[in-house]
This record gives sequence, C-alpha cells and structure tokens, in this order.
Amino acid sequence: MSGQNLLSPKNVKDENLTLEDKNLIKISRSKLGYFSAITLPMILAACGGGGGGNYDEPVSPTPDSDSSGAVQGGSVTAGISANAGRYTATADADTYLYDVTFAASGSVTSAQDGNVIISDFDASNDVLVLRGTGAPSSFTSGGSSNVDVASDINGDTIVTLGSDNDATGTITLKGVSDSSTVVINTADEAADAGSPVIDLSSGSVASSSAGEIFEFSVKFLNGVPVAIDGNTSITNFDAVIDRIVIKTETLPAGYSKEDLLSTLGVDVTTGINSTRIDFGVNADGNSGSIDIEGVADADLSSIDLTFSISSPAISGSRVDIDTSSVTASADAETFVYDATSSGSDVVGADGNVTISGFDLSTDKIIILGSGIANGYDLSRFEANASHDYSIDEINNKTVIYFAPDADGSSSTLTLDGVVDKDKTLNIVFGSSIGDEAAPAPAAEETPAEETTTTTTEETTTEETTTEETTTEETTTEETTTEETTTEETPAASYTVVNISASEDTTVTATSAAEEFRYEVSSSGVSEEGAYTVTIDGFDAATDKLTLVIVNGTSNLTTQEFDQLTNVEVTSDGISGTQILFAPDSNAQSGKLVLPNIEESFDTDWTATTYTVEIITDTNLT
Repeated sequence: MSGQNLLSPKNVKDENLTLEDKNLIKISRSKLGYFSAITLPMILAACGGGGGGNYDEPVSPTPDSDSSGAVQGGSVTAGISANAGRYTATADADTYLYDVTFAASGSVTSAQDGNVIISDFDASNDVLVLRGTGAPSSFTSGGSSNVDVASDINGDTIVTLGSDNDATGTITLKGVSDSSTVVINTADEAADAGSPVIDLSSGSVASSSAGEIFEFSVKFLNGVPVAIDGNTSITNFDAVIDRIVIKTETLPAGYSKEDLLSTLGVDVTTGINSTRIDFGVNADGNSGSIDIEGVADADLSSIDLTFSISSPAISGSRVDIDTSSVTASADAETFVYDATSSGSDVVGADGNVTISGFDLSTDKIIILGSGIANGYDLSRFEANASHDYSIDEINNKTVIYFAPDADGSSSTLTLDGVVDKDKTLNIVFGSSIGDEAAPAPAAEETPAEETTTTTTEETTTEETTTEETTTEETTTEETTTEETTTEETPAASYTVVNISASEDTTVTATSAAEEFRYEVSSSGVSEEGAYTVTIDGFDAATDKLTLVIVNGTSNLTTQEFDQLTNVEVTSDGISGTQILFAPDSNAQSGKLVLPNIEESFDTDWTATTYTVEIITDTNLT
C-alpha cells in the first residue's frame, strides 16, 4: 500500500465492455436469486479503508472504526466516491464509497449514487463502503437489509441497493464471479454532492463518461404531464449509468415511468438508436420533449427515469390574495391563496375570492397550507367529498369549493370568465413556496393525512424565482391542438386559406403563417368533393390545419375525428400524413395530404409536431 493515493478516483470508460452491459439495469432481484449472502467480516482498526486483506501498515489517513468495520462519526473515510459511472480499479487496494440512506433499523432505504460499474475490482484487496448518516455499527447483506449481493450469468457480481423504487441502485463488479469474497463496510458520514446534475431547460446536452442526472421540469394538468422546459436532446446517453429525473410540483397518486406509456397526450417513440418522449400540450397547444440519443427503448424499461416532487415555485409575478376581488394583469402571474388543513380537508383561509381576467395559458394558482402533502394535486382535492371543482358554463366561471371550517362555512375561489372544461388550470397545492413555509394552522387543526412515497426535492430560493419564468409557456417548436380552441389560438395570427376543389388539387403554402381550412360534415364526409387535395410546403412550426365541421354541434379532437365511421388517418415517411374522409352518398371519398408531415401514433390520430383544429363553423372567428 506504499504510495497509494486513495483520494484519486478513476472514472474511465471501459471500451471493452460488451453490449450486455446495456441490460444491467433491467436485472431484478427475483431473477438474480441470492447465490450467496455475505456476512461482513470483522475488520480491525489497523486495516483502515484498505480492504479485506491483512496489511502491516494502515492507510493514511485512517478513519476510526470499530471491530465491525463501521466507521465512527467525526472521521472522514479515505477512498473513491463512487457516484454513478464507470470506474477502473488500480493495482493498489481501493476503497469505493457509495452513498445510501439508512433506516433506523439499519437497512438501506435508498441508493443515492445510482448505477456504478467497476472493472478490475480485486475482491481480495478492494472494499465497498456504504456511507450514510446513522449507518449501523454492524451490517450484513441479504435478508431485510435491502442490500443483495449475487453473481450473474456473465461472471460478474452485482450489489443491488435500496427499497425505494424511485431510488435504487446497483454496483457491478466486472469479472468478480465469486460474490462471497466481496467485502462491504459502512461509514456513519454525510454523503457527498453526488452525480453531476444537468438542467434540461432546452437545446442539446451531451452525456459524459460520468453518470449524470438530467432534470426536466413538467406540470400535471388534468393528470397529464405538460412540459415546462422546451424541446431538448441528450446525446451519448448511457442507459446503464445515466438517469433522467422529471421534476414536478404535483404528482397524481402512484404515477410512475410506466404511466407515461398509457397517458393520453404523451407519446413515446423510437428511432434507430434514439427514444423520444413528447409530453402533453398546455392551454396554448404548446409542449416540449426529450430526445434521448444512444438508446432505442419503446417501453422505457432500460432507461432510468424517475419523478421528483419539488415545492411550488412562483411563475411570473407573485400576487398574494388579501381582498375578495382581484383583477389579473396582462402579464404572467401566480396567485397565492392561503389555506389550512384539517384531517384530509383543505380549508380556505382567505375567504371568498373572485379573480377576474385570469389567463389559463400563463397564470397559476398556489394553494398554500401547512400540512398539505408533497405532490398533492387537483385530482386528490376533487376526490374528497368536502371539496368541489365546479365548471359553470352558464355563468362563464370556474369555482373551487374548499372544505367547511369549524363553523361549517365553506370558502370559494372563483375564476370569473374562465370555463375550464379541459382541466388545464395550473393549480398546485403545497406547504411551502420554495424555502418559504406556509402559515401555521390553528391549534385545533391537524395536518392533512395525504402521504406520498415519491422522493421529495425541495426547491431552493433561486429555483423559486427562476425555474418557471422564461420557458413555461413559450415553446413553439412542437404544437398540437386537439384540445385547442379559437380563443387559445387566435385566427388573426394566421393568413386564412380556404380550400376549394373541383378536381384533384395542390395548394402551395407560402412563407407566411397560414391556416388551411377544409370543410367536412359532422360524419366526416369531405364537403370539398371526392378529390385529393395536397398542401405542398406545409410548415409544421408555423402553419395550421383546420377542419371546419359544417352545421356541426361540437368541436372534436383528432382522436374523436379519427374514430368517426370510415374515417382513416395514416402517416409515414413516404406519403406523409393522409386524411381519408368518409364516403359520400356515391360511395366516393375525398383525401387531404400533407406530404412532408410524418407523425407516429399507435391507434387514433394524434398530432404533436403541428397544429390541428377540428371546429364547428359557428365557432370560427
């Protein structure tokens, strides 16, 4: 051990790793089996952090340890901080420090350092140290420890850590076939800063050889994750060691990575060697996406993607409600309404309030109440019979009814002039705004009993002021309007092109932003005749397609239109997007073609890269 430098980490990509490494994170404990459970050896103080062998000299500096191998508080363990990534052991005795969270029982609840791969690990000299505050003085893997050690069919040893599904990790020791020889110690110390964190606000970022955490912000509207960040891509993504964290202020109960695949409005598509996640659209028809280059995985099973709940943040200007009548300005604003929690109820503390001029596309509401659980959202609010979210179309308003107070009186928050039929209101509930705690409830009231097991990430003061101020509603690269109305996308912003055909016709788009209007019947029959109309040069970024329902009674989404009898919509890289309308009385069908527009959808027509509206003629403006 003479001349050994245990503080000098090696984070070198192993060029000899096979493609089998790409599947490491798919390994489950049940499939591995417990080939051997390791009982930790008694490590004498003289051995320090130098490993499991017997040495004449201790490592310098050597932390204090007891006979169990657990490092005692007050000392710092010398070694290599094994944050997520690939490492190559040296010829000396190496100590790898892996950060975890310990429960009071001594078991590992979460792994903070993700997935680690170590090549050339020498089980006779090298040591793994689980570092965390409150580490037990003695530790044995297997059983209820949530640390499982087993050999796999590739001749490697895999250490699986943690019980929290959103915060598990693995340490893979390449070439170590005998798992019983691996030594694991513990250290009662605070974790280090962890893996590099990269903000995916927009644009393209590149993954390095270090395991990285890529953070992308969304908000949930009516159960659908809508991007706050813009369109972004990650190049050289390493599915084994990199992680994507979706940050959100609210989270439907139990929502996880798998739910992205079945959420209406969210699309997961793959290319030759890439995976793309397109999130839902907001009230303006805008959204954002993550393009993951380096892995093609349609079901996301090999991609380490988790959700993290942060405290509510201010978007735009903050408006603290202190009167019964508030008028919104033309700028983006966040209206803060104080509440208290009593049992599972949320009780309004600011009384009956009416907000006029509220803009669904830019404004936001925070219900601030001590004891409201992290991630609490509108769906949980509505699930309580003491609450109500009422859409009043007759009087053109939306009313939020809070639970009755101790006197039986219920407060309301009314958005005058807003009919939120699609539940796109950006409303979040929380016990703090960033680092600012909510007002304490009255003495007789108790915190809401809602709970969540999702990892919580508190928003810092800096995040409170900047996280959602610039990109929340401005991304325009990818748009869709299945849920968009003419109020949300004003016709005045386009040059209207009314399509009329008496034979097969090609309409050529100009460089201006244009709205191409094509008339259909309520049953999906072309009103332009049984001809093929081609819109050449349609620009997905600036142009709009409007199907006008003549004498229709209600607007339709693209999915609803595609579900009409004998209507068919296809899209591919050769023909573009083709809309085949229902047959007319002569059994003849019209067709509308966008040659350069290719969209991927599994069932019914879904437009995520261009703007589409299907609206009755009476709703045109």
